[in-house]
Amino acid sequence: MSIIISETMKKLALVALCFVSTTIHAQTLKNIISESAPEMHFGLFSDWSAIVEHFIAETPDLSLVKVFESAIEAVTSPEIKEADVLFLDIEMPHMTGLELLDALDSSPLVVLVSSKSEYAIDAFNLDVVDYLLKPVTYGRFLKAISRIRSINSSKVELSPEKSDVFVKSDGKLTKVLLEDIQWIEAQRDYVLIHTDAKQHFIHSTMKRLSDRLKSDSFIRVHRSFIVRFDKITDIQDSSIAIGKKVIPIGASFKEALMRRIDML
Repeated sequence: MSIIISETMKKLALVALCFVSTTIHAQTLKNIISESAPEMHFGLFSDWSAIVEHFIAETPDLSLVKVFESAIEAVTSPEIKEADVLFLDIEMPHMTGLELLDALDSSPLVVLVSSKSEYAIDAFNLDVVDYLLKPVTYGRFLKAISRIRSINSSKVELSPEKSDVFVKSDGKLTKVLLEDIQWIEAQRDYVLIHTDAKQHFIHSTMKRLSDRLKSDSFIRVHRSFIVRFDKITDIQDSSIAIGKKVIPIGASFKEALMRRIDML
């Protein structure tokens, strides 16, 4: 797992890693070297953490700041909430990468890494930026970094009076009234904003929108859903409804939702 922390992604990204230690077969390492950028220089690495560390070292404006040795260590670390991007190995002992994501109240941008393609659908349902299959080449790593920078450059700007939001899509900024938003949901590497009148696709993440929409009017009820509180028509034990739309309640978000209800 890797965490990229940056004040300004275009200028500098600081990175921390957490991978389960796995020995890499000599032929696999040879293939990674041959498929990577010719100007790169590799040592003999014994696990994927070292491979990704080297990718970071060879990439301009990326700096390694932290290496986690397990998901359990990461989930209790304050650095994970300060991070902008998280590279996360799925296959780890005691707690998988997917379980770690589900346990976090909020997380940075996430890139999952796995030796199996079967997790891909579940991964994108968890609002991840990218899904890398092992063996990861330097070129594929750079593609993930490019995607991260693209998302970081997308803007959702709140107006001073906080009654509307400007959404960047199709090369222009479109005003969306906050009172018209019903719910927001993750759709792979896009986010879909549902309003009373229409839908808006934007190239962003739930974390970015959640940070920008910090308001009593909105609440995140699941890793993949943010809802406008006054649009909720029904609340069940594990789901809420906005009209005919049923939205699941994530286990790590339920307590905050119940506190909001108790305040009424």
